[in-house]
Amino acid sequence: MSKALCPRYQGLSTYKKEYIAIIVAVDQWRPYLQHAEFVIFTDQRSLVHLEEQRLTMPWQQKAFTKLLGLR
Repeated sequence: MSKALCPRYQGLSTYKKEYIAIIVAVDQWRPYLQHAEFVIFTDQRSLVHLEEQRLTMPWQQKAFTKLLGLR
């Protein structure tokens, strides 16, 4: 899957861009992912341990909740 970033997202940090990429990919493949466990592989070190992170921003909480809904 490939998608260009809109101008609104181009100035974001790499962390946020990678997080958005994960959310977009999960949304795209949701019908296939919602029936079993799956693993997300990323080379962004700050996202590797996503479950242990303190979610301080509202967008992080919303995105993480969206991912947890697929368990």
